Amino acid sequence: MIVRRSNFVSICLLALAVAIALTEYVMYSPSIISEALDEDLFSKDSEIPDAPEAVEGQVNDSDLLDEDQVKGESEERALKQEESIGRKDAQEGTAESPPKLPFAESDEHRVVIESGDTLGSVLNHLGFNKTDVHLASSALNKIFNLKNLKIGQEIVVRGKKGDDAQLTLMGLEIRPDYRFKVIVQRKGDNFISEKVEVPVKSVVRNISGSMDPRSPNYSMSQCGLNGRIANEALRILGQVVNLRQSKSQVDFEFLCKYFYDNDGNSVSNPELLYVSVLFNGRIIRLYKFKDKDNTCEYVDSNGTIINTVATNGSMLAHPLSTMKITSGFGLRIHPISRKLKGHTGIDLSASVGTPVRAAANGIVYRASPYHGYGNYINIKHTPGISTAYAHLSRISVRSGQHVQQGQIIGYVGNTGRSTGNHLHYEVLSNGHPINPLSFIKREPNKLSGLKLFRFNRFKKDVNLQIVGLTQLSKKGSGKSKKYS
Repeated sequence: MIVRRSNFVSICLLALAVAIALTEYVMYSPSIISEALDEDLFSKDSEIPDAPEAVEGQVNDSDLLDEDQVKGESEERALKQEESIGRKDAQEGTAESPPKLPFAESDEHRVVIESGDTLGSVLNHLGFNKTDVHLASSALNKIFNLKNLKIGQEIVVRGKKGDDAQLTLMGLEIRPDYRFKVIVQRKGDNFISEKVEVPVKSVVRNISGSMDPRSPNYSMSQCGLNGRIANEALRILGQVVNLRQSKSQVDFEFLCKYFYDNDGNSVSNPELLYVSVLFNGRIIRLYKFKDKDNTCEYVDSNGTIINTVATNGSMLAHPLSTMKITSGFGLRIHPISRKLKGHTGIDLSASVGTPVRAAANGIVYRASPYHGYGNYINIKHTPGISTAYAHLSRISVRSGQHVQQGQIIGYVGNTGRSTGNHLHYEVLSNGHPINPLSFIKREPNKLSGLKLFRFNRFKKDVNLQIVGLTQLSKKGSGKSKKYS
């Protein structure tokens, strides 16, 4: 009984303590006070003075108007601010880089021809009268064919703005060649043109050094040689020698002509006059000869035209130093079978060990024993032409090797089905044998008559300005030398 009473008292005391704590929390809590005030203020029984009665589901129009007005005023202020910022940026941009209109500050304007441009389209774009453009173009075309207008060509256009801001074409100037320029000028309501020679100073420079056969262009540029000239020289040298076959540095010497105006500005690409290389102990000299008719030909010291060596005279070199033919091309009685049979080449008599030389530049296709031919070499010169050399005692080249015209490829022997020492020599066209004599008799073109006389005079002038590879190799020169 006593225990039950004590438990009841404890429960009552605990309930009293919780009630006191909740009362203090409600009385002193700001959020609860605020919520209580709000509930009391907006209770159903409360009255809101001067406020119309609200209907459920209906929006107060005056509230919407106030909100739209505030929103509109804020957007208007933002728009005005953006416009003021834009005007400020535009003013600042104009101050930094004011636009320059053609002929606004000068009577002369330079234009460069781009892809798709014509003289008429360029002048029309500048704002000139179409009649003036037509008349000026016609005047220029009398001296310079407008069809030859090239991309990158610079044209000086002269114009003038009148008091009424009307643009008038006064003339133009074009320089098609470093040696002259064409000037078009207004004369009354029409235009006249004239060709004016430009004074040009030419300077001849001797450029020499050593090139790495694996990267000849880089070696030449290190010696100060123009890239275009280097490519031209390598292209013409490639018709007579394979520089990549050299196992060591190749000494070279070039003679070039450079062109400058009175102010020292370069007015044209340099021109190659002479190129020589020291290759495998042999000096190769090539001259770029320009005749009076402006035709250019690369010529060696003997007056032989180089491009005919590589084309027309592809088989000009004899495989042997002496051509003693013992058996011709075509039908014959075979020396072993004693039967009538076609001979696919010619037989050249020579003692064992006589050097056999490549008839032309090419790539070795086969260099090995080959059936009755014995030791056999086949060289491809062009996609359709190849030569073959049989019955050799020894082979000095390998398959895939590049060979030059006149290079020793083997030696005369008596291997395979042969009755004695000789060289069996064939020329094949698309795999079919043809008469080698039709190629051997062909000789490269040479200069003759008045052309040869002019070339010899040109060669003499060039030789006076070259140093010579023999002297250069002794001095070890790798720098360019200038001559005026």
